[in-house]
Amino acid sequence: MKPLFYCSVICCLSIFASCKKRFNCKETIYSFEGYYKAYPDMDSLRINDTIWLEANIPTQLKNLITNQEVSYVGAVNLGTAISYLELIGGSFSDPGSIPAANSFENILNKGSASQTDKQDQIRAFLFKEEGPMYFFKLGIVPKRKGLFAIGPGNAANVYTRSNKCDKAGFNLTFKDTDQHLYLYEQSRPGYTPSGYEQTHVYTFKVY
Repeated sequence: MKPLFYCSVICCLSIFASCKKRFNCKETIYSFEGYYKAYPDMDSLRINDTIWLEANIPTQLKNLITNQEVSYVGAVNLGTAISYLELIGGSFSDPGSIPAANSFENILNKGSASQTDKQDQIRAFLFKEEGPMYFFKLGIVPKRKGLFAIGPGNAANVYTRSNKCDKAGFNLTFKDTDQHLYLYEQSRPGYTPSGYEQTHVYTFKVY
């Protein structure tokens, strides 16, 4: 049984883990949460329609490890790696998906783009810090018909300009969004989406 976005999780953990361990450096000591919203959250759209994916995260956050408020300003590598897949029909043990990042145009409204080793499947972006917030807004425009899923990931080993040793993990999940997971379940009969997929996968048809 293979979760659809298992590879995406691995990529998300590696793409943004760019601060090398040094003597006396600490491991992850902060755990934060934030949310994605996709809109308009329709299960079907036309070629050249736009899905907007947005995240607005405050710089003042609660550390879930200690339950204390933390000012986490100046993050250098806070971002997301988004997996784009076409669902071609799978089974309980087979996700039935193929890379589909090249089937979309990305319109970056807030943030900046980063390179990945799997450009055919994954596109990476960094959030933009403005005032007391980190912003990310991406327009995702399908260029052909099909059944697709996108999976924006978490951010691991996030460090700041003033402290490259102390790391933070950001659990970034969908909120206030209909993710149309029934389409994924229809494409993969007998399989129940994993806990990660239930909070990180957005599925839609293009006609």
